Amino acid sequence: MNNPPKDVATVMAAVMVLFKKPKDWASVKKELNDPKFVPNLFDFDKENISANVLKEIEKYTKEEDFNLEYVAKKSFAAACLCQWVCAIEDYAKALKIVIPKREQMAKA
Repeated sequence: MNNPPKDVATVMAAVMVLFKKPKDWASVKKELNDPKFVPNLFDFDKENISANVLKEIEKYTKEEDFNLEYVAKKSFAAACLCQWVCAIEDYAKALKIVIPKREQMAKA
């Protein structure tokens, strides 16, 4: 895709934020062509997402149209990545609650 739909570009920008890579479409295409793209999704270090990255991701995930159902109308693949971004964000937020509790239990 040379000119992706806005919603596809938005999802891919969010993915690139998580990967800490440039969000321009040329960089996105390069990333998508990398044979390790899908393995990188599976191996993503969801345990160590910085607060800055989470804050930047929220700019995307708070958008009304950043959801599986809406994005699926544009691209099934982008919808799956949208769902992945949301899941990673939810996990990272939950981890911020769980880690202190784990530490408390370890001290007890």
